[in-house]
Amino acid sequence: MRRSFPLLTVAVLIALFSPAVGGAANPAPQPQQLSVAHESAVEGAEQRGEPVAKSAKKDKAHEVRAATGTKPVPTEPAPTEQAIEGAKPWRHGNKYYSSRVVVSPEPRKVSATVQTETKSEAEERTDYVAKLRARSFDRDAEAVATCWYDTPGADAGDGAVLDHMNWCKVARVTYVSEECDSSNPTSCTPVGTVDFRARFIGSGNQGNASAAERKLSITVVLDDPKPSGAPRMTDPMTVAGVCDTVTSTTPACTPGGTTSKTLQAWMTPATGTAWLTFTSSEGSLTGDKLGFYGFGTKFSGNKSSVTESGTLFRCDSATYLDYHYGCVFKDVDDVFTLTVDSEVKESADLIWTAQHRPNETFPISEESKSIPGSVASRHPLRRTTAANQEGNRNESIKQCKIFFGQKYSRGGRDCDEYPYASTVEGSKTGAVGTAHYAAQPLNAAQNQKAGNRLNVFFNDQRILREEDSFYVKLVDVAGNDYAGPTKPSGVATPVTYPQCQSSALPDVQSIQTQAPPVDRFLNYAKTTPDGWTGGDSTYSVKLPDGRIAYLFSDTFLGPLNSDGTRPTSAKFVNSSIVIDNNGTLSTITGGTKSNPKALMPPAIDNRWYWLGDAMIANVGGTSYLQVMFQEYRGTHDGSALPFAFARNVVATFSLDDLSTPIWIDPLPSGIGVAWGSALLPASRSGDGYTYIYGVSNDRTNKKMHIARVKGSDLTKVDDWQFLRTDVTGDNWMRAESQGDTIVPGVANEYSVTPWNNQFVVISQDSTEAFSNKIRIWSGCSAYGPFGYWVDHDEVYRMPETGPWGSYGDPNIFAYNPHAHPVLQAGDRWTLSYNVNSFDSSVSSTGTHYRDPSVYKPRFISFRLVPSSTVTRSSKQFQLIE
Repeated sequence: MRRSFPLLTVAVLIALFSPAVGGAANPAPQPQQLSVAHESAVEGAEQRGEPVAKSAKKDKAHEVRAATGTKPVPTEPAPTEQAIEGAKPWRHGNKYYSSRVVVSPEPRKVSATVQTETKSEAEERTDYVAKLRARSFDRDAEAVATCWYDTPGADAGDGAVLDHMNWCKVARVTYVSEECDSSNPTSCTPVGTVDFRARFIGSGNQGNASAAERKLSITVVLDDPKPSGAPRMTDPMTVAGVCDTVTSTTPACTPGGTTSKTLQAWMTPATGTAWLTFTSSEGSLTGDKLGFYGFGTKFSGNKSSVTESGTLFRCDSATYLDYHYGCVFKDVDDVFTLTVDSEVKESADLIWTAQHRPNETFPISEESKSIPGSVASRHPLRRTTAANQEGNRNESIKQCKIFFGQKYSRGGRDCDEYPYASTVEGSKTGAVGTAHYAAQPLNAAQNQKAGNRLNVFFNDQRILREEDSFYVKLVDVAGNDYAGPTKPSGVATPVTYPQCQSSALPDVQSIQTQAPPVDRFLNYAKTTPDGWTGGDSTYSVKLPDGRIAYLFSDTFLGPLNSDGTRPTSAKFVNSSIVIDNNGTLSTITGGTKSNPKALMPPAIDNRWYWLGDAMIANVGGTSYLQVMFQEYRGTHDGSALPFAFARNVVATFSLDDLSTPIWIDPLPSGIGVAWGSALLPASRSGDGYTYIYGVSNDRTNKKMHIARVKGSDLTKVDDWQFLRTDVTGDNWMRAESQGDTIVPGVANEYSVTPWNNQFVVISQDSTEAFSNKIRIWSGCSAYGPFGYWVDHDEVYRMPETGPWGSYGDPNIFAYNPHAHPVLQAGDRWTLSYNVNSFDSSVSSTGTHYRDPSVYKPRFISFRLVPSSTVTRSSKQFQLIE
């Protein structure tokens, strides 16, 4: 009869991916294989010139990071038990015993949350968190709850890194008691088991006391014991930490907290926990004194042991953080979650727009913009150096000045940017061009508050310069994904149409060509050494001191040649102002005399601004000149007009310096309407509103659009209202997209002017391309409805156009007439129109160089009187509906 000899062997088999206890053994990991460094960490060490331990260079494909920023690591081979050198058989009485510990995956609770926990679960978690705090572990309660109930990625070999400060892993631990054959102690039969749930909960650490704060803590909790058979309760099991370095220059890591207890003690809730620590010294490290390590948890008995791998962690001594020393989990792209509330809303709106609608951000870009940092982009941000941060800030401020004016900071505004200046992806260091970032002035207090929250995140998560990556996520105060900024929409107020105090239709009489101030401009062009010699648009504004400012788009500058031709070296700018001071003209441009530029220089290549109407605005009790501009871009499509509308802005100029705008404000531009075809200031509208007129983006038969704003400041864009006519009733709407067309057949530039208690529109007829006809409409209000006198709506025919025109040149065309109220005297009105040529060649035989008279405004005057026979009620009157 064979006798049984008492032999006790405690073995730990971690079989995370084996569905059955006691599966086939895998090759045992060597001690140096405990680290679970990602290639990113190894590559980072190599780039810094640090020698990397061979054990760190693991050849494995990494999974795509999860939406939370967590990076699960692929399955590791299940480690098998290792013999403990010098182990002796364990005899009890006249029998030999052994025991084994098997670890297998824990079924996950997919939807478990703190809110759905049972009363007993809540008490269990509360007690556990209290126990953690009693041991001076500063853990985030939410992270503990996540680890406690639903560990993300627990089926991966290295668990899940929730953020830099929290790591989780979960498994089932089964303790197997065996009785062995006395004649063959290696032949053992199970006599009982205890099945535990094992939870590994890791916590980073940071502090200022000393380099001893460079440590990591791992709590190993064995709970939910389920005994079966006759397990031996006095059998011991030891839980200890094992640590490994990633680079050969990294100081050694010191594990602590080894715990040895009986099976009975591990089954007792009050004592079923091991508290492991891993400490790193600074050694001879420099800079942030980075040390990279891997850790594991070793379960052992008297005969064998096995180590379950943890994940990569990093220790540092970064003195620019609030806490100078610390260790964190490395294997994660953290997520900075910014809660959008009233303190940071403007900054959050900029981030949201950059992440979701980058092409709506500034600076503009000819190429489609792609801005990193959102989880969806899969392109995290990485913190950069202080020097790079300063460079990014300066570049963003430069762009804010270009796109929002030299004094963009008015009203307490900062130039905010995204990605943050503190990241590698910032405006200057992120890439060449402007397609990778957004910059915009916004409320300084909100910008600074958002920056403070980012710095708190940097410090709490130990985000190091040139080392750590993170995503940016926006949530509302309820914790849901932020839906983005809301724009004004809906009805602002119903339209009320006044009755005409006079119903007589306007009658054009006594036309005079070559009207003043045409000779003044011709003489000036002949004699100026560097001023205006030709231009188009030709708007006019009377300044508060009585001077008249004539505003031009594309402008040639002097001098002309002695024979009256234009040198091919003549300077050319996209906008200028000519000041008429009691008959003496002078030219204002941007730039310098030797290097003149447009009043609004192009912000980027292939873009330029042409100006629209202008007015004197009162902002905070001070008068300014506000000028509408439309930005255009080249299409290079070979057409006669190879350009397309891009967007609208209003530029505000100090009356002391009309060469450079102090503020530039973007205007509604979402539906292709070029705003600024005409302006009717509140001082002349009669109802306290300034009316802004626009034109649709059609090649022919262009349509009028109308907007308005209370007062005389065009920059109050959120207060703009847009006219919508509808069979159910006309309304002023809050959104540009909700407005509609009013008058068909207008041109890009026209005028709306008070007359005889009515309002008249003067414009080129655009129902046919390059028409030479100037028409007139009238209405009882600044917003219509407008109509015209059938067969009597013609003001003038521009004689220069086409092969049968006064130049006899098919390339010549006339365009954009509008009235000049500043030149009005009684019932005599003055209008201007422009003449141009499709011949844009730069040569002595080119139209603009051999004959400078072409590219100049023409002025005509006429009497505009009430008809004595036709009224709005006459059948000759056609109302536009």
